[in-house]
Amino acid sequence: MADYLNALAEIISSNVKILGDAYAQDGRKFPSLDEPFAPTKSAEAAAVQEATRLIIAAAAQLTASVRSPLEVLLEQATGVYATVMLSFANDHNVADLLKEAGPDGLDAKEIGKQIGFNGAYVARCLRYLATRHIFREVKPNVFANNRLSSALLKNKPFKDIEADSMTKYDDAPISALISHTTDEGFIGSRSIIEFMKDSKGYVSPLSMSNQDRANLFEWYEKPGHKWRAHRFATAMKAPAKLWGQGAYASVLDWHSLPTGSTIVDVGGSTGEVTMELARAAPQHKYVLQDLEGAIVEAKRRWANEWPEAINDGTVTLEVHSFFEPMPVKADVYFLRAIIHDWPEADCHKILGHIHAAAKSTSKLILLELMAVHACPDELTGGRTIPYPLLANLGLAVGGFITAADLQMLALVDGRERTPGDFEELGRMTGWKLETIKPGPGMAAFIFSKVEV
Repeated sequence: MADYLNALAEIISSNVKILGDAYAQDGRKFPSLDEPFAPTKSAEAAAVQEATRLIIAAAAQLTASVRSPLEVLLEQATGVYATVMLSFANDHNVADLLKEAGPDGLDAKEIGKQIGFNGAYVARCLRYLATRHIFREVKPNVFANNRLSSALLKNKPFKDIEADSMTKYDDAPISALISHTTDEGFIGSRSIIEFMKDSKGYVSPLSMSNQDRANLFEWYEKPGHKWRAHRFATAMKAPAKLWGQGAYASVLDWHSLPTGSTIVDVGGSTGEVTMELARAAPQHKYVLQDLEGAIVEAKRRWANEWPEAINDGTVTLEVHSFFEPMPVKADVYFLRAIIHDWPEADCHKILGHIHAAAKSTSKLILLELMAVHACPDELTGGRTIPYPLLANLGLAVGGFITAADLQMLALVDGRERTPGDFEELGRMTGWKLETIKPGPGMAAFIFSKVEV
């Protein structure tokens, strides 16, 4: 056991040094939890990201190893309170109120007065979060922001946030994502076990909890949920950062394609990625496809940001549902974070429509999270994981992905897939998995067409 603990401690110690050295080279100190959150170039360095993952994995495993099993299990069993308390603080704009109060913080009674809650309850809620390093209790019952809670800040003064619930999360994708997760995700989670045993005709645990047979996207269109749909659209800007600005152009060597090749951005929203690809390789033709509402927004965006690309035919904006036959015979079909949103049968339909339209030389690119087994896997081998860490680095990598996987189950009966799962999905729909290109958070799965 001593060697096991020492190995974990050594991973933490050696990688903390890597972190400290990297920040020192930039003339910075590693940020304290007590400081407001601010992105840094130091944190973006590959060596820093790897060291960070190893520290998180080892620290979480060390904690789980030295705590009593009862404490570990109770921490997980009571995790629902973290969801509820985070929902309370985020949706009632506590971080925004505390920002205006400054570093000295605000008494829980005053916080309660401003947001309409009994101050004694507020103190208990915020102390729960502060004990888990979200917010700071600077004096008894007096709370202030820290590095984690400041990531919940919205982009407006507190009084303006309170005045308009529809737009409160605009330009605050992290806050929007947390709110979406603690709302729709929490509602759906209540029915996961029952749904897995017998779906009773419901399309997801969320639809079962709501006793509404509409899928998530249909539910958003119903009266009373417009604000949720708006929040969801903002929330989806946060996971997009997992790949990184400018990195989509590196998914494939676009210049290796014959000049004039056609690339379809399937379900590409308003075209942020289409724009990145077209600027990087303007010798090709691009088709941005999505439903009518997204394409209306896309037309406004492109008219403001790059009208020439539309006018000269480099980019075409097209209303299309990927559940209908694909109208474009393209060289590359690019789908990002789409396949995980749908049950297996729907995924087969989406990829089947693309297969029917594709050329024999067409490529299919799926950009998705890559689930990794907690034990070594021949398809994901090649990377050396320090003893005694889990093969998926536990909470550092696998923690987020396994949580995302259950979120997909709860909301849409979707899933995150391992490389083996992607290989099988391709086999079932006429595509052969050729290459996996891992990214900072998501991975590009590149397929070639197989005749069936």
